[in-house]
Amino acid sequence: MRILLVSRPHPEGARDPFTSLLPTGLGYLNAVLSENGFASSLANLSAASWRQVEELLRRERPAILGISVFTHNRFESLRLAALAKKVDPACLTIFGGPHATHAFESILIKYREVDAVILGEGEETFLDLARAVERGDRSLAGIAGLAYRKGTKVHYAKRLPVADLDALPLPALHMDDAWGCDVRRQLEFIITSRGCPAACRFCSSPRFWGKSLRFRSPRVMVDEIRAIRDRYGLIYFSLRDDTFTVRKDRVIDFCRLLLEEKVHILWNCQSRVNAVDEEMLIWMRRAGCECVQYGVESGSEKILAYLGKQITPEQVRRAARATRRAGISLSIYLITGVPGETDDDLQATLTLVNDVLPHDGHVAPLAYYPGTALFDEAVREGRVSADLFERERGAALYVRSDPFVTRSMETLLRALTRVGRKARFGPADFAAQREFLGYCHGTNLGQGEWLEVKGDIGKAETLYREIVERQPENPWGWLALGGLHGSRGEVTRAGKAFERAMSLVPAHVPAYLALGDLRLEEGDQRGAKQLYETAKRLNPRDPDVGERLRMAVGKRGTKKGDT
Repeated sequence: MRILLVSRPHPEGARDPFTSLLPTGLGYLNAVLSENGFASSLANLSAASWRQVEELLRRERPAILGISVFTHNRFESLRLAALAKKVDPACLTIFGGPHATHAFESILIKYREVDAVILGEGEETFLDLARAVERGDRSLAGIAGLAYRKGTKVHYAKRLPVADLDALPLPALHMDDAWGCDVRRQLEFIITSRGCPAACRFCSSPRFWGKSLRFRSPRVMVDEIRAIRDRYGLIYFSLRDDTFTVRKDRVIDFCRLLLEEKVHILWNCQSRVNAVDEEMLIWMRRAGCECVQYGVESGSEKILAYLGKQITPEQVRRAARATRRAGISLSIYLITGVPGETDDDLQATLTLVNDVLPHDGHVAPLAYYPGTALFDEAVREGRVSADLFERERGAALYVRSDPFVTRSMETLLRALTRVGRKARFGPADFAAQREFLGYCHGTNLGQGEWLEVKGDIGKAETLYREIVERQPENPWGWLALGGLHGSRGEVTRAGKAFERAMSLVPAHVPAYLALGDLRLEEGDQRGAKQLYETAKRLNPRDPDVGERLRMAVGKRGTKKGDT
């Protein structure tokens, strides 16, 4: 019995670096099913044509097709379910994900091509479903956490959330055969908790995960990172919890383990401005955190209150000061197009941006999503219809579409770009960070990169050498030295540095590519080709690898020593 777990983004999302990835939840479903003996596999359909999708379905002939549904890809998901039924009417089409969870009744009533919807997190529910189908029971009845159609009515039973997140198997151990998936890019993104302490009116997360917050332990978090590093060569990670820093003790224990066990990664995370303090940020920076992304949304207290943020502009300022003092890059999310938002509110946000000096940021218009207090209120007050997401086909359905929103977006984006240039850390910042933190490989890397841009190669090299002398097992120092020597044409020294990095992290594809580039510049076409072929074997879906291989095969050159 074959099980296929898929995601098909909206065409706009297919080009987005995040929505073009498989949702992390599918990786957990696949791992649970695989470890329980089911023939489960993943498929990322973001780059596939509909013809290719149909060919995949005909080739795989899944008994169960699990489809991850967000608001942006709701219509693509319905088309995919209909296509699966066309290929094999007996295929069970199962929706899951945030949009499906919050709109399950209307989906099941209106769309016969969807057999059932998993409500909330799906590991235990999908496993029960697979076991039922395997023993010949396709009734869908009696499975907690599953909504299904019987006649003209929708039936469902609730399921308690997964109690022990540490007991879930690691997705990384079951992804080698994922169709259409760049596994290394996929596994950069990790989730270490479920739930959020906030109740923002524009977010459906609290209703999806339930009211309680659940956490993976620092031990399991570090074990996962080490497993991915050893298997796939990743040394940069993005921790995508809604609020990674909600438990200070867990964050510090995680950082302590990274340092004690010399894992030597760089990483970023998302947080709330009222969920960090200076002590925590110091630990994070020393353990490799290079950026924190905060949901700031607005500088206007009126708008923050409307959005249910439960933060103040002064809390934003305090968190920003502490983050910058720790040497961590500051990134902020902003929202505009809020009902009642005026030029005065926009000016308050601009003032806040200028005060906190973010290195970068993102601006989005306020949008409706099912499962949010914002959407429920709009339906209740008659401002939008309950079937908004069936009638309107946009990837996102915005609350406002008047000229103010366009002007506000453009104004905020210009401000973020302008302030971002001013926010860059400079000599005084690096000096203060070194005094505040002591030795920190992230500080050395950041200051070294700044010095390279300014042309002070000697001082940059000194900083990189301090890393490899203090931490000879740290690949980041060797990679930085390799890049610096390579930029100066010092091929032999660069090669030795990259080879050292490769010995520390044998599956790190960028090191093979960098060393291959050096060999090609030397005229060693054969040596370059061998390195590129190794990179291709390690990551067959990386387009850069294929391009370099073509370059190595096609480039005419003479290997040093040839006559």
